[in-house]
Amino acid sequence: MYYNKALSAERNARINKLIRLILTAQARGEIINKTTLKNAGLGSPATLGREMALIGDDGEQIITFDKHRLTFRMNKDWKKAKHITADSMRDYSTLAILKSLMNQYQNTPVYDKIIEYIESLTEMPIADFARIAVPPRPEYDKADQAKFSRIFDYMTRNNKIQFYYKGKYDKEKKNRIVHPYQLLLENGTCYLYGYDEGRQDVRVFVLRRMEQIRFVGKTFELPADFEFSVRHGFSRFGAYTFKEPVKYKIEFYKEAQVWVQENKWADDQVIEEKGNKTVLTFTSSQDDRIMGWILSCGADAKPIAPKDFVQQWKDKISAMSRLAGV
Repeated sequence: MYYNKALSAERNARINKLIRLILTAQARGEIINKTTLKNAGLGSPATLGREMALIGDDGEQIITFDKHRLTFRMNKDWKKAKHITADSMRDYSTLAILKSLMNQYQNTPVYDKIIEYIESLTEMPIADFARIAVPPRPEYDKADQAKFSRIFDYMTRNNKIQFYYKGKYDKEKKNRIVHPYQLLLENGTCYLYGYDEGRQDVRVFVLRRMEQIRFVGKTFELPADFEFSVRHGFSRFGAYTFKEPVKYKIEFYKEAQVWVQENKWADDQVIEEKGNKTVLTFTSSQDDRIMGWILSCGADAKPIAPKDFVQQWKDKISAMSRLAGV
């Protein structure tokens, strides 16, 4: 809402809290006077006086003091002030993102920071923000919080960690020693992305399956290209790694064509219209996620390349036919 690059982050935050306080009171028909401000926990009288001098009637004219009623209110032209940013409440995409942040990161250690950020952008009490909705998404498991905090502490110090883990293709739990690179948050699941010493390669681990997480007494050197998005971000199929990047080619038909045309699936994607079909070509390393995506399209999607992926798709279709008794 308010941002002046000449001020410290602390002052910008305090001014935003001051503006929100008066906006909220005005919306509810409540009174904000000098006593109210003094008791609002925004700083000493001298500090408040300094901020009011900056954004009050003798400054940027964002807040006006009514000398007859001895109360504060917003200036009718306050949104035109130099350091007031765009009205986020008129930007539907911003609203959707903010609401999604609230929903998606509930029950995670960063939730309080998300609320603080949202309050700094919206021009309404956070309670009123509940009147704006985004369709529900999976919530993060509260049980993951302790693991998240412990791993984050080790990770920021570049400590190697050890834990027991049963992967998708493992028959039993195995001991892993991992260099933790990043924590990934996606659709209600927390993942650890890091280098697995046993596999001698990067891997993604589900926090919920990690047991007996501990520091092994050694540190590691963080590589320059440690970020998940650097190594696997050329396609947008979530927190999943499978193999070296390969080129995929998929044909889409009927209803699926519009959906494919309207979205960004990869940085290098090429979309071609050929008769009654849409052909999507792109690079990715996220094999299983792409397979699930294609199967979700039913008879409206057909993979063309790579060959081994096409064969996997045919095998799954055959298995589904047998399961259906066809």
